[in-house]
Amino acid sequence: MPRVKTDEKLEEILEASTQVFSGKDFHEVLIDEIAEAGGIGKGTVYRYFRTKEELYQATIEHGLAKLDKVLCGALPQEGSPTERLNRLAREVLAFYWDKRSLLMLLYRDERMVRGRKGVLRERHDRLAAHVREILLEGIERREYRGVDPHTAAEIFLGMIRGINVFRRDGDTLDELAAEIVGVFTKGVARSHV
Repeated sequence: MPRVKTDEKLEEILEASTQVFSGKDFHEVLIDEIAEAGGIGKGTVYRYFRTKEELYQATIEHGLAKLDKVLCGALPQEGSPTERLNRLAREVLAFYWDKRSLLMLLYRDERMVRGRKGVLRERHDRLAAHVREILLEGIERREYRGVDPHTAAEIFLGMIRGINVFRRDGDTLDELAAEIVGVFTKGVARSHV
């Protein structure tokens, strides 16, 4: 009789894979390591995911869903659009902080995400929607000049991706988030002339 898949076991696998993939590049990870990290059998992992690529994609999606949940809870607590941008930048930086290979793979290796590009695109669009909402509020409150919110959101997210890839060893989350937001908002702030 085949074993039944459960949400709890799926969560255990995805948490273990997040831990293992965060510490190594994709090609260095073995399914055995993920199974060991989760305290489960290798066969159990393969019952849920046919390939390492499928597991990796699911791990990315799982992480992005968790990031979205964090943002939905954290952003409304911040008082101003600039404070919300700072919180968003910090949370996204924190999400990828120990997962540079995940970020690089998302944007470098199209083959890895092709099968689920729609889901990954949806996750990206939700993140960009958070930024657009913040920008629109800032424009409405006259803290920011009128910019195309779609383009500005992509620029902002691009700044975060760039910093995550090219940050230095001594950089900190808070300093980098503040720097990103400072550079970005000075570019969209109203002129006081």
